[in-house]
Amino acid sequence: MSDDKRDWTENEEVSVTGTAANAKAGALLMLGPEHAILLRGVDDWDEETVGKKLSVDAIVRRRLSFPKAEDSDEAIQGTATGGETWVLEVKQYRVIE
Repeated sequence: MSDDKRDWTENEEVSVTGTAANAKAGALLMLGPEHAILLRGVDDWDEETVGKKLSVDAIVRRRLSFPKAEDSDEAIQGTATGGETWVLEVKQYRVIE
């Protein structure tokens, strides 16, 4: 189990420490100032949890960043399609600070 996502494999169970944050996409775990991991199983953190350090037990998953366009004749400028990203499917978490 590693906090370094480069060492993760899909479906691996991990324990990760980071800071709770919210985004339009949902709940995040900030592993560094510019390193956010999207969480599944938590919609948004409440006001008391945002900014707190957490320990999260989760299963590593991969998902499409954006749905791939099926029948588009025009490329949408400024968007990426079909890429994959890491997400963590939360089993449990606890506030540690």
